[in-house]
Amino acid sequence: MRFLCMHKASAKDEAGIPPPPELIAGMGQLIGEAARSGTFLAGEGLRPSATRYRLTFRGADCDVRHGPFAGENDLPERLVILKVDSTEAAIDWARRFGQAAGATRLELGPLTEPWDLGMMPKPPGKVPLRFLLLQQTSAAAEAGATPTPAQQQAMRGVLAAMQQAGVLVFSETLLPSRKGARLHYRDNARRRVDGPFTESKELIGGFCMLQMRSLDEVAAWSDRFARIVGGTCEIDLRTVADGDGARS
Repeated sequence: MRFLCMHKASAKDEAGIPPPPELIAGMGQLIGEAARSGTFLAGEGLRPSATRYRLTFRGADCDVRHGPFAGENDLPERLVILKVDSTEAAIDWARRFGQAAGATRLELGPLTEPWDLGMMPKPPGKVPLRFLLLQQTSAAAEAGATPTPAQQQAMRGVLAAMQQAGVLVFSETLLPSRKGARLHYRDNARRRVDGPFTESKELIGGFCMLQMRSLDEVAAWSDRFARIVGGTCEIDLRTVADGDGARS
């Protein structure tokens, strides 16, 4: 089974303070080990909410706001990674995606690159921009409702257009939160809340996608993640829908 571990942004993340070398080294060791065992499938970090955008849809209207933001109904239903030439292009694709998906709200944010962490110099010339697009869930999706045939066709159409344009990197849908769990860590002590759970008031700071046998196995891996980041954090574990992903 595939699971998504979404860690919430800390105050230091939101302030744009790069992680210390020992944290980067520890995380590299953890993810490297998971990659060698075949359990690590993907992972990305998000830059602070001051660099992000929220798109709110009301019928045919779309309101675009620039961050910073506070956490607000941050319970995703779908995530998409885009590679584009400009922020304007990312917003345009997000708008098209939201209209096709019948979304009420999307969050669009640039992904953390190695040069953002001081791990390497930024390459010279024009570098493609990578954005994470998060579609916030709805009551219908949380209840397990499936999209209508028209909605499915519209979604297939926009994803196909993204692939044809060479901007789609990654797309996955998440099962309702009753198939997941929320882990609260305080000084390395874990409190687990099995789903369904309400929206989080904490911003998503990044994710790892893992291939594991159960939520319990993912929770044990998350214990190690939490220790590396300081022992106090919040992590959502969500089950990824089978056969629904799209990748370039």
